[in-house]
Amino acid sequence: MDYREIFVSNLPELVLASQSPARRSLLESLGCIVHVKPTYSDEFHTGSSPLLVVQELAERKMSAYLTMHPHPELPVLTADTIVSCEGKLLGKPTTERDAEMQIQLLNGRTHSVLSGFALYRPGDHHGPPAMISGADETFITFHRIDESDIASYLAGGDWVGAAGSYRIQGDAKVFIKNISGDYSTVVGLPIQAISAILSSPVSL
Repeated sequence: MDYREIFVSNLPELVLASQSPARRSLLESLGCIVHVKPTYSDEFHTGSSPLLVVQELAERKMSAYLTMHPHPELPVLTADTIVSCEGKLLGKPTTERDAEMQIQLLNGRTHSVLSGFALYRPGDHHGPPAMISGADETFITFHRIDESDIASYLAGGDWVGAAGSYRIQGDAKVFIKNISGDYSTVVGLPIQAISAILSSPVSL
């Protein structure tokens, strides 16, 4: 499947309602013109199903964006990412100690990274406005990391603002032993899942 062709054909220009540089870079690498307008929506949740949680949070961000911009002229994309390990859902750490605890939990274990999305497309001569949403899961296994490497990683600060305290494309990439699933889901935007919907005969 040619993801670049799918995105350029269906979403040549869009609003990314997220402050994530990685998501923007991913979309631009697919040939999209991206306008960044974050919603700063809260990420509180009470759910226990990781896939439903990330989808709900992405939909909440979309609702917040549409409240602020009721009639967007361009398609709008929102997303959210969490990490699940040993029954615990890990969001963004608030302190270095939080980050240390998250990395220690992932240390030597297999965990999942889940990214949800919501995509709004304005109405046109083909039909009224419509929104789709979904989520995807990728499994990551970390090597066994020694304490000195963890301390060095934390000191570098790459954990700040990252779900599960790491970015797959950042300093923590050396921790990764195996990836099973869509790499882009771990970056923060499930490109394969979105492409499958966009290329479907019943796509919005």
